[in-house]
Amino acid sequence: MKRTQFCHFSLTGLLPVLLILLLVSCKWNKSVTEYVQGKTPIVEINGDVLYLEDIKKVIPLGLSESDSAMFAERYIKNWAQDALFYQNAIRNIPDTKDIDRLVENYRRSLFEHEFQRRLIEQKFSAETSQEEIERFYKENEGLFVLDESLVKGLFLKIPIKSHDLSDIRKLYTRQDDESFEEIEKYSIRNAGRCDFFYDNWRTVAELEVLLPVLDKPLESLLKDKRNFEFKDEESIYLLNISEYAPKGGLDPLDHASVRIRGLLSNSNEVAYMRKIKEDLYEAALEKGRIIFHQNRKK
Repeated sequence: MKRTQFCHFSLTGLLPVLLILLLVSCKWNKSVTEYVQGKTPIVEINGDVLYLEDIKKVIPLGLSESDSAMFAERYIKNWAQDALFYQNAIRNIPDTKDIDRLVENYRRSLFEHEFQRRLIEQKFSAETSQEEIERFYKENEGLFVLDESLVKGLFLKIPIKSHDLSDIRKLYTRQDDESFEEIEKYSIRNAGRCDFFYDNWRTVAELEVLLPVLDKPLESLLKDKRNFEFKDEESIYLLNISEYAPKGGLDPLDHASVRIRGLLSNSNEVAYMRKIKEDLYEAALEKGRIIFHQNRKK
């Protein structure tokens, strides 16, 4: 969808509003405004300028020309009200020490955050090695106890009236590329649903949502078998489980790896930043750049 071309709108309806706002505001301090080259000024209030190009950026896609003009007029009015209120606030708060302090603190925190982000990006651009992940996993098994069961496998849902059901019943428990291809083709031909998750862990709860109402929880059924066929009035559900990690057991390494990578990354980053700050501190002490006034002789 193309953005509506917005070349012109009327300011007639806005002029009375702007005039009232200007009359109730305090007296302006006239100054020469430096306009942004290449932009078209639309409204100016005591040096604050709103440009046509800025308005175009915020107009929602798909609006008609009249709706675009209406949106622009409301935007200009809101901008003018905010500008006037801000300028009056400045004039009516002569003591800005507290505000200046807050602004400076915020500015300082932004600089520190950006500098830290760049340092970490340079230092930890490479991913955590698999060796580090495996070592952490072995040394911290207590952190990786599952609070819900996980499975890998295949889920199929096909219309009960589908042809050649006996063929798909033979194929769905196989785990080779040729069988996968045939299963996928069969699913497409019969408007079924086919989910391969042999490479990705899913929770048992996620699978139960896909199945019809069962007499027993799927969790209890997994203790005795790994492939299942369920059905309701409209569909047949085929489920083949290749791997099962029960609740209370150890989270499989390939599933825990994402979490471990995050833990190691955060730990390394914190340690790295602590060392950077400590090195800066020690270097400043050595060069006499830190002055402890309480130690000075009077």
